Amino acid sequence: MVTHAIPAEAPGGPACSGQQLADHVTTLRQPATSAPRPFLHPVRSLAGATVTEAGPADHPHHLGLSVAFSDINGTNFWGGSTFTAATGPMLLANHGRQLPLGWQSFESETGRTEEGRVSWRSESDNELAVEQRRIERFVHPGAGSWGLSLTSVIFPAAGVERLLVSSSAVKGRAGAGYGGIFWRFPRGTGDPQILSAAGSGADAAHGSMSPWLSVTMQTAGGPVSVVLAQDPGLLRPWFIRAEGYLGAGPAVAWADAASVDHSNPLRLSLHAVIHDGPVPTAARALDLLHHHPRTSRPGTSDRTP
Repeated sequence: MVTHAIPAEAPGGPACSGQQLADHVTTLRQPATSAPRPFLHPVRSLAGATVTEAGPADHPHHLGLSVAFSDINGTNFWGGSTFTAATGPMLLANHGRQLPLGWQSFESETGRTEEGRVSWRSESDNELAVEQRRIERFVHPGAGSWGLSLTSVIFPAAGVERLLVSSSAVKGRAGAGYGGIFWRFPRGTGDPQILSAAGSGADAAHGSMSPWLSVTMQTAGGPVSVVLAQDPGLLRPWFIRAEGYLGAGPAVAWADAASVDHSNPLRLSLHAVIHDGPVPTAARALDLLHHHPRTSRPGTSDRTP
């Protein structure tokens, strides 16, 4: 298992400042308490700005762009403490790991694709779930922009009848429904600008069913933005935090646990446009997403639960 670089060369085109757009890290060298798993980091803009964070001091188990859940059948695949209704967060010996298997990559007319299987293994190394995951990188016609998609289908492993995907919120910690595809951002040099169909700011986006979410960060080289979108048929509430750290992702178990069986797999998707420059308005965010090949033009209606 190695680190795979996703190159910046557009098919048939020149390299972009000699930069690699993203590294897919599959070495699983994290401590057990970080729930070792494959992840993307660093993810970079075309100008070279890093838009992910991995292993930060505040949450060392946050690993760039990854798929993580705090509780699947009692196993912690998120890392760090486990929230318990009786005693709150506790560091337990219940951390699992995700083992990537059979990964391959290929080029297409629109970009580069990596795909393979992931074996989700419990703290006792029993296989709980099997996943088919795909990471796609796309050329984007907008100046200073490129596209990224992560899609996933998760089934119970053979001999496992059902997966119960839970979260700290389900167990009683208000607002902590995190779990799914999660993007940990770097902090930047000032307050981020966060936009969604629900309005401006993290408070408006948190828990909303906005089809999209935009995060603009200020870096030493200027503003850089990541515009995220969900598939319209798979909308989930956004978990987003901007105080203490900056991170976001669609929440699978926002208020209730999700039940997964062999005839009802868990489907995940997240699409992104990484853009050198600010995204000051919803119209600008939607324009960038309009040119991403995996997103139709998301609506601006909001269905906050």
